[in-house]
Amino acid sequence: MSSRLLFLAGLLACIGAGCQDQQGTKLVLSFPNFKPGCIRVSVKDAQGAGSELTKELQESLATKTSGGQLVVAVLFQEGWGERLTFTATAFEQTCGAGPEFTTEKTVDVGRSGTEVRLTFEARDGDGDGYVSQENGGSDCADDEATVNPGRTELCNDRDDNCDNRADEGFERAGQSCGSAGACQNWACNAEGALSCQTGALRWYRDQDGDGEGTAQDSKEACTQPAGYVLNSRDCDDSNKTRLSTATELCNGINDNCDGVTDEGYNVGASCMDGICASQRACVSTTQAACKSVQKTWFRDQDGDQHGATGAGAPFCQSTAPTGYVASSDDCDDTKASVYKDAPELCDSFDNDCDSQKDEGFDVGVTCSAANDCSGTKACTPSGTTTECKATTPPTQYYVDNDLDGYGQSLGPLTCNTPSGYVSRGGDCRDGNPYTYPGAPELCDREDNDCNPATVEASVCPAGGESWASYVSDTADIWRSVALYNNGGVWIAGGDKLSLRKPGQFTFDDLSSCTSGADVYGIATDRTTGNALLGGSEGFLARYYPTTTGCTDKGKQSINADVKGVHLVPFQDKLESILVGVNTQVGINKGRAVRVLDSMGTGYDNKEIRYGLKDVNGPSRDLLFAVGSPLDEPLGSHIYRFDPATGNWTEESVPSGGAALTGIWVVNSKLAYAVGDNGTLLTWNGTTWSKVTGGPIQNLSAVVAFGTQSLYVTTLNGKLYYYNGTTWTELISASGVQLLDIAANNPGDIWVVGSRGVRYHWPQ
Repeated sequence: MSSRLLFLAGLLACIGAGCQDQQGTKLVLSFPNFKPGCIRVSVKDAQGAGSELTKELQESLATKTSGGQLVVAVLFQEGWGERLTFTATAFEQTCGAGPEFTTEKTVDVGRSGTEVRLTFEARDGDGDGYVSQENGGSDCADDEATVNPGRTELCNDRDDNCDNRADEGFERAGQSCGSAGACQNWACNAEGALSCQTGALRWYRDQDGDGEGTAQDSKEACTQPAGYVLNSRDCDDSNKTRLSTATELCNGINDNCDGVTDEGYNVGASCMDGICASQRACVSTTQAACKSVQKTWFRDQDGDQHGATGAGAPFCQSTAPTGYVASSDDCDDTKASVYKDAPELCDSFDNDCDSQKDEGFDVGVTCSAANDCSGTKACTPSGTTTECKATTPPTQYYVDNDLDGYGQSLGPLTCNTPSGYVSRGGDCRDGNPYTYPGAPELCDREDNDCNPATVEASVCPAGGESWASYVSDTADIWRSVALYNNGGVWIAGGDKLSLRKPGQFTFDDLSSCTSGADVYGIATDRTTGNALLGGSEGFLARYYPTTTGCTDKGKQSINADVKGVHLVPFQDKLESILVGVNTQVGINKGRAVRVLDSMGTGYDNKEIRYGLKDVNGPSRDLLFAVGSPLDEPLGSHIYRFDPATGNWTEESVPSGGAALTGIWVVNSKLAYAVGDNGTLLTWNGTTWSKVTGGPIQNLSAVVAFGTQSLYVTTLNGKLYYYNGTTWTELISASGVQLLDIAANNPGDIWVVGSRGVRYHWPQ
């Protein structure tokens, strides 16, 4: 602001036009209930800049009355900002004497100034220029103008000058003023003076000895009776601290017997105590203050009777507001189970607010959970204990009977990897390895992919699937069939040998390789198509269709009519297995021969108790041969090869079976053997047992893919299919013996027999 002189003046100085030309502000002082004798005004910068300037106003108040106002012009001073503090202090008579009545306000006056108003709230009820003691003034009787600190004390039994003493200077009152024996005493007259008066005086009982008596107990006497005084100013003659000259205390008692309680302390006046509207009340015997019921309460959001930590909220009430409590020891006010010293639960929370969670519980300790799973201890839902929870969920396993990698029946739920089970379910036929979710469709009358929405028409021949006949000369007797390389077919029997190479639709006659021998069996390398033939009197021959053709043919010195041949992997090549009937006389009617070298000149030749008809197995570990006594039509016999010793050991089979003619090993848990009179045996990886309900015919050969996909041929021209529940006749050839069956899968099957019959599914 620009440099200015401060000017404080009375109303007269601010009325003229010149006052309006000065840069400053107008201060209006109002006194609606009291006319001050003097007012001291001060103005200063609110931030302390510059100096504080003060002026006492007394002469300008001489003509004012209660309810008036005084206007003061304030001109801005060098260094002041725009925010100023205005303070006005009023006095009853002269500045600096007696009680002070102060009002103050800090205002942003701006550069051009603004009007500021200050009002004195003091009250002078009787208009004698003195404020009542109840309002902080010095007037002890503000309802009587003749009583105030400026009055002369009279002899009238009251405190005229408000010095807390009555009739001071008139101590002779009550004393004798006449001759002895005369009833004359000094007493106050109507003018308030002391005079000698004749007649008895009224004396008042002063029980408490404080020099003041009570109006309720008096007597007349010429001289002062003992225990009596001349005045009746005592309002409580049992308490010597209560009398007219006593100092009024703030205690709810009329100490000075003026009929008013706690005057001078403004008790009961409305006030604001912080945020609370209240009334002034005694805080000590010498002080009153704005006294409210104000208390800090703390939010209890979770209703556990413990409030949240941190700052609370003030309320003007002594009882808790709804949702609030007096304490602030809840470290988590969103959970009712959490507060200071709460019982610790097992719930991952610090229930007792001691900065520890779940103490006293073995949470996190390693343990063994259900289903063979490793786990750790975790809280139970009750929160009172722990339980072992698996760290990884167990896997549902399924029984996989057909070993296609998919199961159907529920197995164990476990974290281990149980043998014989798989983790993929959804197999719609668990006895057929060619049916599982997503399997390629075959022309086999099955829903291979386990999705009824898909159809297999696209994989079947045009015009529909059927058992196609590739019959040869009716004199031909085809005893054995072997398949290789997705389409290659070897067929042998008697002195005949035929080959249909992959991609061909006709058979090549290679019968010259039999040299007129009676051939019973043929086996092939499923990759190269190289074939091994076996027949009567030890006849053997090999045929290499892509290289040398027929080799090593002729009768070998193995003392056997070969009935069955088979190839199994051994080291990096295939080992030839021959079984049949012993041609030497003796107790042992059968022979099992292993060809030990590629030229076929080294043999491991074992005599077997009973004659053998067939041999099959995917490896040396799963290699079985079947047969029967040559002179006994009844009796089933199965032998298993022992790779460790090279011997064949007879298996335990159910009694009552007939001669066995065919064997097929599906996998390490499933094999089938067939024979006369409907004999059908199954092996589960450990034990052989009977399969009942099949055709009661002489069964000649078997091919199986699983427990629900089984094919058998019969000597009366029948081919049957078993789906695990029902037997279905697929071929019926009158006057024909069906002697062998081979298959790559249920969509590629060959059946051969007598009278030159050769059937293929599906065309």
